[in-house]
Amino acid sequence: MSQLFYLYGMIQTRENQTNPFSELKGIDGEHRLDLMEYGELSAVFCHVDEEEFGEDVLEEKTNQMEWVKDKAFHHHEMLMKIHEQATIIPMKFCTIYKTEQNLRAMIDSHQQQMVDLLKQLDGKEEWNLKIYCDRDRLSEQVSEHNLNIKKKKEEIAQMSKGRQYLESRKIDQYIDQEVEKEQEEFSSEFHDKLADFSVNSTVKKNWNRDVTGKDEEMCWNSAYLVPLDKVENFLELVTEAEKAHGQSGWIFEATGPWPAYHFANLS
Repeated sequence: MSQLFYLYGMIQTRENQTNPFSELKGIDGEHRLDLMEYGELSAVFCHVDEEEFGEDVLEEKTNQMEWVKDKAFHHHEMLMKIHEQATIIPMKFCTIYKTEQNLRAMIDSHQQQMVDLLKQLDGKEEWNLKIYCDRDRLSEQVSEHNLNIKKKKEEIAQMSKGRQYLESRKIDQYIDQEVEKEQEEFSSEFHDKLADFSVNSTVKKNWNRDVTGKDEEMCWNSAYLVPLDKVENFLELVTEAEKAHGQSGWIFEATGPWPAYHFANLS
């Protein structure tokens, strides 16, 4: 039976290195995690059987949502456990090599880049921030405090009933535009403040309500690479924002620390 190499990620090789992950079971539930040294780098992997994780079999299994959900959760869970003990370049779900030679060839082609990347990631954590807002509440605030809208409403009140209806539709559209603008400006400004505590940051696509399961609308989704000595200040800023703006319908959701999913990309 041919054995493949399921790669979780790359870490720095340590002096007198022993395998701290040997008690962790791999993605097949049988083989345990192991280390393979390549100079300054070590691959964290587990063996998997080709009859279960071969290319043809895998193509069929990745169409089975329950299988994908279960195995993807395991992959993430293992990365989190490895991350607790070592800086890691996390690999994507189901990164599999047929032979050790294939794995070595990948490492050889990216070796210096991965060594440099691990040095950049050392002593840092990834934190994610999602900002939600109560759109109805924000619309009310914009409607009440926007001077242009207040003036327009006064003008509409002097019009005929038929004209009032048409102009009210226009002002509703204008309010929606102003709400979008307020969401973007507010979130972007707060993002810039958090970025001051980070060495790198990225803005991601917002999720819809079907994904978040929340009544509030997601209006910002971002990730930050934060030095360990700045994490407390980073989280304190989020807490202060929640206190200051929670009553206005804003929700701030910071999660982490994570492996550097968004900052460990290999070209």
